[in-house]
Amino acid sequence: MSSIQDAVRNTNNAQSTNGSWVLLNVANGQLVLKGTGNSVTALQSAFGDNECNYALLTLRATLQGIPDQPRNIFLSWKGPSTSAMTKVKGNQKFQEALNLLSPNHGQLEVIKRENFTEHVILEKWGTGTGSHVID
Repeated sequence: MSSIQDAVRNTNNAQSTNGSWVLLNVANGQLVLKGTGNSVTALQSAFGDNECNYALLTLRATLQGIPDQPRNIFLSWKGPSTSAMTKVKGNQKFQEALNLLSPNHGQLEVIKRENFTEHVILEKWGTGTGSHVID
């Protein structure tokens, strides 16, 4: 568990670079560190087609006229080839993943990998945007 905590600490701080992330996978009923990286494109590729993944992504945005503010966004993913049983086990780990990948400034569910871009993430993440699903 300490490697997950170390990865989160490195991703979730004021000096984090835009696009830095930590990715967890649900394997054998446990949350395990799948990887870390430094771009939205790399995270998009890291999501497993037959996995339930949870990620913490740092994006730097202009908020209330103040540029370069780090915002940590919690993401959930269930791959298109994920079995029903794996999805159930993944759902059971949602709260634990949310607790580990914190603090965060919002949550998004990722449905389609091809729409997973920095622009869409920031658009869906904002307050008052309605749906928090990237589909």
